[in-house]
Amino acid sequence: MQSRGCGAMWLVECPSFWDQGLIRPLVVAGGRVVLRCDSCAAVWHTPADIEAFEHVEPGEPDWSIGAGAHVRPGTFRWAGPADVSSAGWGALAWRELP
Repeated sequence: MQSRGCGAMWLVECPSFWDQGLIRPLVVAGGRVVLRCDSCAAVWHTPADIEAFEHVEPGEPDWSIGAGAHVRPGTFRWAGPADVSSAGWGALAWRELP
């Protein structure tokens, strides 16, 4: 893991042809870790879903991402190294934001 503990981590660039965001780990209510583009706000449940572009585009009013989870404003936070490790994603090539 390349992050030095600042919590500002990203995995890959968003695969969307219309966006230039970074896919970052996010902790939702209940402690579940998902991946979210910091620009277009698309959400992936696992790193494997990124390549297939199997994503969710949450929106008002419920901000649902499926499986009883949501990304309502004010209910989530960007994940840090400990969060991605607990999700089983610690061995991935995480990068640190400048």
